[in-house]
Amino acid sequence: MMPKITEGQMRPYRVSGAGELVLRCAPADAEVALDGVTQGLCSDFGGEPHALKVGEKARRVEVKKSGFVTWESWLAADQTRVVMTVTLLPSGGSP
Repeated sequence: MMPKITEGQMRPYRVSGAGELVLRCAPADAEVALDGVTQGLCSDFGGEPHALKVGEKARRVEVKKSGFVTWESWLAADQTRVVMTVTLLPSGGSP
C-alpha cells in the first residue's frame, strides 16, 4: 500500500481572463512553484485579492518545504479560479 502523501480538495469556478489558483496550505509557509519556477509562499496566494495567475495552459504546481514530502499536481485552470487545500506530510513519517 502506498503511503498517503497529501490531502487535497479542489473547488473550481469561472473567472474572466486567465486561470487563477488559490492555495490553502499546511504549513502555510510552504513554497509554491509553477512549472519549476518559485512563485512565493502558500500564504501569498490565500484568496482575495491574492491568487496565483496560472494562465490558460496546463501547468505543473508544486508545494514544498524542507522536512516535508513535496506535493505535485497538474492544473489546467482556463478561465476558472481553483481553490486547493494542500496538507504536506512530514518526510520520513509513518504512512
